[in-house]
Amino acid sequence: MQKTIYSRQSKLVTTLLREFRQAREMTQVELAKKLGMTQSDLSKVERGARRIDFVELRHWAAAVGIDMGLFVAEFEARLEAASVAAQVPRRNH
Repeated sequence: MQKTIYSRQSKLVTTLLREFRQAREMTQVELAKKLGMTQSDLSKVERGARRIDFVELRHWAAAVGIDMGLFVAEFEARLEAASVAAQVPRRNH
């Protein structure tokens, strides 16, 4: 079994964390300060080098001003879109 930190789903979580932060025009330093962590640790999370648990995820979402329901809905929508895209046969030219 593949380690979950390297899974497609884990990569999607870190992508969404970064995208939601950037959409709020918030720097890593600003968010790290709100979360009580260092910018270095925050960067490790966004790069997928450090995992966060559900409670940390909830704090992160609140700090960037998004509802956990929105985060989960976006996560599920993107997983579904990736699954559908993977099933579409590719043409050979």
